[in-house]
Amino acid sequence: MNSLQKILKKFIINKPKEKKMRKMQSKSGKTTVKVTRHITLVNKWEYYIVDDDEMQFEKNSDIQFAYVIGFHPEFGTISLEEIEPYIITDTKNLNEAYPAPNWRWIDE
Repeated sequence: MNSLQKILKKFIINKPKEKKMRKMQSKSGKTTVKVTRHITLVNKWEYYIVDDDEMQFEKNSDIQFAYVIGFHPEFGTISLEEIEPYIITDTKNLNEAYPAPNWRWIDE
């Protein structure tokens, strides 16, 4: 086995497990949300899709609750169908996403 094969084998074996949900907490510690998906649009707006029991949206529904980093960061409902033509990145593997500005991932 050559050195490149050894490196690739080590990377594959030690690959971090995909995270389908992560808790994100504000730097103040006052707010914690369960993020299930991260989306970036061509205008660089970011959408952190939030699993919120109180909102009771279907997992595959067009309408979702999200923390949006746009002109001003805010929570609200969004239409996935409306933003779909403008998506440049979309991941449910939250190891690939940074937390929102002034937020941090809190891992259990």
